[in-house]
Amino acid sequence: MNWKIKSELQKMIIQLSEAKKYLPEDYVISHEVTEEEEGENKIEIELLNDFKPVVEPLNFNQEFESIASLDSSTRYLRDISVNLVILGMSIYSNRKGFIDFPLVKEIPYIGVNTYRKILDKISAGMKFIKVKNEINYPFDENYKLDDVADEMRTEAENIGLSEVVNDHDLVILDGPIYPTPLELTEELDLSSPSRLCHQLAYASLVNKRISLLRENIIGIVKRLENSGKLWKDNQIMEEFKKRGKNIRGLKDPTILEFIDYEFCRKSGRHSYACIIGPFKIDYNLHVEGPKNCCKGDGNSTYLSNVPSKYAYYVILRKPYVPTTYFRIEGLDESFLEKGMRNALSRLSDRLIPTFIELVDNRAKRISAGLFITAYEIASSYLSIIHDDKLAYDTTVSEFLSLSQQNLTNLL
Repeated sequence: MNWKIKSELQKMIIQLSEAKKYLPEDYVISHEVTEEEEGENKIEIELLNDFKPVVEPLNFNQEFESIASLDSSTRYLRDISVNLVILGMSIYSNRKGFIDFPLVKEIPYIGVNTYRKILDKISAGMKFIKVKNEINYPFDENYKLDDVADEMRTEAENIGLSEVVNDHDLVILDGPIYPTPLELTEELDLSSPSRLCHQLAYASLVNKRISLLRENIIGIVKRLENSGKLWKDNQIMEEFKKRGKNIRGLKDPTILEFIDYEFCRKSGRHSYACIIGPFKIDYNLHVEGPKNCCKGDGNSTYLSNVPSKYAYYVILRKPYVPTTYFRIEGLDESFLEKGMRNALSRLSDRLIPTFIELVDNRAKRISAGLFITAYEIASSYLSIIHDDKLAYDTTVSEFLSLSQQNLTNLL
């Protein structure tokens, strides 16, 4: 990690340790982290053609000359009364190589979630940290730690998209083209100011994401375990009813396993891509709230008229490799199929599109390096919780293992 980042981290952590002196010793902040789930209540999904899964060989062609991909990663470093969110992001371009944030380009990469008494004493001049959300509400003791992380990743990826969207034929996001979390699509308890202000901030970030989208952007969603869209399509429901199966309420990976078994494997191929779609997905999203969520003055619309997504579901199968499932989505139906085939033209040994595996691994490595550096400084000043001490040992071991592996590959 370069000296500038080490210096920034040390300055911030010393400030935090000094500010903590103004808190009573029994002030303990919540360290709970929950996994973000896709909201499903306000969607409509429609298969645009007849339900006929298409089985093809794993030999797609790359037609576009310039392709970029991007992903971000967050980690947590937690003290008894202070939570830190640490962010890394990487862009890969087959023209420009890797662009790593914050190593090459500056970006806010530390989120501070703690008591207001501490937040108020942190220097406003440190641009690499975030102590407030998109609408200027502090990440105080009532703000959820994972909400801070979700917002930071979305904001960072918005910045990353603006770097590449206009000078590449295809831009691939690791994840959805715009997120649709529970906060925006479900009836959740928004009675506390922190939850309401998180919802409004997230809606504002999603609105910015949508304003950046072009037809050349596609998203590859590889974690579908929290997604339950497929059972809501009438054609798919009816097809499985004929076969004596009730798929109502099942998650997408389970339904894709059924589709693979009932339709795709019967092709007789040992290796294949099985493609289902295209689907049109509409979100009935409308988020409004006070212009200033701290004061509740007036009302403002933060998100509305969300554009439709088009999507394909893809099953990739190869002997001796675990089967993989993806939802590949975009704004333009005709471009999406071409973009999908280009994204699938390069696959890793694990049957992951190489364009997203590259940035996924690199973003995780950047956030891990930042975490190790921050931990080694913070352990002298803060009371790191036990889970994060264990995480440090694991992360260092992973780094040493990767370094040894890279050295072996060079010999």
